[in-house]
Formats: sequence, structure tokens, C-alpha cells
Amino acid sequence: MRRTHKLALTAVMAGAAFFAMAAPASASSISTPGGGAFAYYDPNRNMFGLQDSKADGNSVYIEYWVNNQKQPRIVNYNGNGSWRDYYVGGDGLPLRWKLCVDIRWSQDVCSGTLWETV
Repeated sequence: MRRTHKLALTAVMAGAAFFAMAAPASASSISTPGGGAFAYYDPNRNMFGLQDSKADGNSVYIEYWVNNQKQPRIVNYNGNGSWRDYYVGGDGLPLRWKLCVDIRWSQDVCSGTLWETV
């Protein structure tokens, strides 16, 4: 009886450990204040998705840093409703990023900063 109980407990613990380890990291997303841009980062694919969500003539971009090294901007020039996907290298390194709307002749509007791991 005791042996059966131990085996059952071991099976339950192994199953719980499997599901805890198999849970994928979830994507984070952000919008700019007042709208105009939406973006997400998917850590399972090391990919940004960037959308221009307003017909205002302004492009949208992501500024990001991998391991505190500034990377080139990811820009979507294609206008309202368009998406751009961009893959990032540097597995396991810290990533911080923010989303901005490029306002001509004025200061750009940006989101707060998000922190991830590439």
C-alpha cells in the first residue's frame, strides 16, 4: 500500500514539473499614448511585431537595446494598418524596448520602456 502511494505521488509530481517547465513565455505588448502605434515582443520567436494603427501620416518605430547596446531602430514607414515583423538575435541577453510615433516638426510620442530577455 505504501509503495503504491509513493508511486502515485511521484507520478503527480513528475506531471506537475513537466507542465511547469513546458509553459512558454508570453508575449508583451504596448501602445503609444493617444494611439497611433502598437507593438509586441514574442520571446518564443525572438520577434517584434510593429503596427502603424493611425492614418496620421506619421511613421512608427521601436527603439531597443540588447545587453545595454543600442540597436538600429525598427521602423514601419508603410502607413495606417500596416505591420512589420523583425527578428532579434542575442539569446539569453537582457532586452529593453519602447515604441514611438515619429512626429514631424515636433517631439516624438513614446511609450514607457519594457524589459525582456532575448
